[in-house]
Amino acid sequence: MARIGYWESYNAAATDFWLSPEVLSLYDLQTPHGSAPIAATRDRQPSERRDDLRAHYAACWTEGRPFAVETRLLKSDGSQLDCVVHGEPEFDSNGRVQRVFGVVRDVTQKTTARRLLAESEQRLADFVSTASDWCWESGPDHRLLPYPKSLDGNAALQTVASGGKARWELSFAPEEEGSMAQHRADMEARRPFRDFVYTSVGNDGSRISISTSGKPIFADDGTFLGYRGTASDITQLEVARALLDQRTRALEEAHQLGKIGTWNHRLGTGRTVWSPELYQLLGLEPAAFEPTYEGTRSYFLDDDAQRLLKLQGRVLRGSETEAADIRILHADGAPRDLAIICKAEIVNGQIIGLIGTAQDVTDRKEAERRLEQLAYTDPLTGLANRALFKRKLASLLDQPVSAAARNALLLIDLDRFKEVNDSLGHSTGDALLIHVARVLRQELDPQAFIARIGGDEFAVLTNSRSASADEPIALADRIIAKLSVPVELAEGEACIGATIGVAVLPEHGATVEKASRNADLALYMAKEAGRGRAQLFEPIYAEAVDQRLDLGRRLRHAVESGGLTTNYQPQIDLKTGRVSGFEALLRWSHPERGPIAPSEFIPIAESTGLIVDLGHWVLRDACRQMRAWLDAGLPPRSISVNVSPAQIWNGDFEAVVAAVLAETGLPAELLCLELTESLFVDHTKQKVSSTLAALSKLGIQLALDDFGSGYSSLGYLTRLPFNCLKIDRIFVDGIATVPEKRKLLGGIIALSHGLGMSVVAEGAELAAEVDVLTGFDCDFVQGYVFSPPITADQAPLVAAGIEREVGTMKSKIGAQFAACLSDIG
Repeated sequence: MARIGYWESYNAAATDFWLSPEVLSLYDLQTPHGSAPIAATRDRQPSERRDDLRAHYAACWTEGRPFAVETRLLKSDGSQLDCVVHGEPEFDSNGRVQRVFGVVRDVTQKTTARRLLAESEQRLADFVSTASDWCWESGPDHRLLPYPKSLDGNAALQTVASGGKARWELSFAPEEEGSMAQHRADMEARRPFRDFVYTSVGNDGSRISISTSGKPIFADDGTFLGYRGTASDITQLEVARALLDQRTRALEEAHQLGKIGTWNHRLGTGRTVWSPELYQLLGLEPAAFEPTYEGTRSYFLDDDAQRLLKLQGRVLRGSETEAADIRILHADGAPRDLAIICKAEIVNGQIIGLIGTAQDVTDRKEAERRLEQLAYTDPLTGLANRALFKRKLASLLDQPVSAAARNALLLIDLDRFKEVNDSLGHSTGDALLIHVARVLRQELDPQAFIARIGGDEFAVLTNSRSASADEPIALADRIIAKLSVPVELAEGEACIGATIGVAVLPEHGATVEKASRNADLALYMAKEAGRGRAQLFEPIYAEAVDQRLDLGRRLRHAVESGGLTTNYQPQIDLKTGRVSGFEALLRWSHPERGPIAPSEFIPIAESTGLIVDLGHWVLRDACRQMRAWLDAGLPPRSISVNVSPAQIWNGDFEAVVAAVLAETGLPAELLCLELTESLFVDHTKQKVSSTLAALSKLGIQLALDDFGSGYSSLGYLTRLPFNCLKIDRIFVDGIATVPEKRKLLGGIIALSHGLGMSVVAEGAELAAEVDVLTGFDCDFVQGYVFSPPITADQAPLVAAGIEREVGTMKSKIGAQFAACLSDIG
């Protein structure tokens, strides 16, 4: 309900106003009789609005012009209110202004609602809009480098992507000259920038709006190398934003132009008089309508007529000003919202009647109702959103605990949704989410509360009459079964699943935070146990899960703050005895626990999605280090870097690799990417083959890592461009003493050579194992028999030492291998 107060002035030269208690409260003023100095009220106005308000007030006296001025009130506690000051003249029988009166309305809620509505509509526009995103680089002269991948788009977009010019050398909209000049100054000062928007004009006159962000890049010695950043085609978004701005301005103008109708009622005559504006407000003709109670009662909706009568009665009894929002029917039959202010009219200390105002606030009320809908509903699925879920959960936990009912919170996380979304497109992902919402509605009791609380996360609040904790688990299992069947969509078949964490309420949490956290911990436990299952919260595991979550947070901090290092394990060419390359291996030292084994932190990185950032970090660090060794005059050697399947599936991985090579200057042929067989599980062949083909086209070597330890399908070895096969350590361990292992190993090496691939044997720890591998014509060996993973400083020295000692070792290989062959025979 809006706060509105009444004011009056009886003389143009008066230094005081009569102010109602509501106005005095708004202005933080205190006076026993309602009379307050004009100067005191103006002191509460911002300086830039005082003159405007003073001029309108003076014109109301001199010219009889009513006014409505938007301003702000500065409260004594430092807060501000958005207000509108209205004034109207009252004329005597000679047409002279004898009194100026009006209202002060606190419209803070209205402006806030309007802003929130605009923000909500913007979020909707952003959600449904599409954008073309790409990465860009510029050199030390700020000229854009050509984008390595062709971009679909008009001539303006192609002009930007072709490079060769600084951004301010492109054709851009003339009105953006000032902002472009500031952008140029930022770049020349080598400052990072974010979300700079400009309009690029193509040679054919086509225009696109581009949002770009970037940061300066420096060499290790501090040399400025240029900028690197991202850009998005936001043309459609800008169009939507302009339409939204247009609608918002129209709404603001409707509020500003809305007239305030006045009315008065005399107790002596019982007659009510309306101003012409009030008739216009309600769509009624003054000559054809008498504003009596009987005449107006049919226009009120619900019980608002009685409410208004009761309000007027309170005003007559207490001489206080009151306000209320009511609903009426306009003459055209449409419902309208009115903000009513009612004040007792007092003459010589006696109440002679009532006076008041009525304002059409339909737009604001509709905005509030729409905002309520937007604020608590997921626009895609029609389910409740996170905000409403938290309110519902809080309300549920506030209710008395009933022995006959048992509430449960289910947190549902969709499995493999991101892969489907990335491979089949966002429209398919949206259709899949709608399908999930439909399944949940069908499977759950009508009394259950369902919400979408994240991208692919849902929450369910159930109310069961069973006291058994098995019932919510059984329900969760049924939901998983329903969601784990293939779904036929327009773009193709999609197969996902679900993992569910369950918390029983209030046993597992008597507050929103505690209940949500424990259900989330149960979900985390379910994911750790292999996904596709339901897990009831178990307090005994909470501490262990907390430790893993804390380790994940520390690991993320290490990525962001530079707390990681890379070690290097040599790979030896058995034919030449040279160290042909190194495998880059990530190492992390916890600030309190010290070194953490990769077997402990890598699974955490994979489960939290941090593995993508880790993989990109190792790739960049290893390429930078090999470039440094080359610059120091060391012989060219390959550098092998492990790639997680998540890196392949998390966007344009080949573009990331190309950008790293361009940044570090490492020749592509010296980079070998090692991919495990898990890449081919649960993923479409098209994404894998297209990515590997693009990497191979860059000149990069591709190795199949840990061969034989997992999926082990030979089909993709013939279809995909692998250059090298890495034999897992389980096939190397024991080959010096177990003839059957030697036979299998020899077959794998022969198969690889037959397919044109080189072979790297991992995990060799004994010289005898190296002898057998040499006899089987294995190309490269990597293992502790030569060196453990070592720091970058140690690697060149260790490599030189290995190459000196391998010569001596090779002289003994012949005789030892002959003995091994006799064992096989």
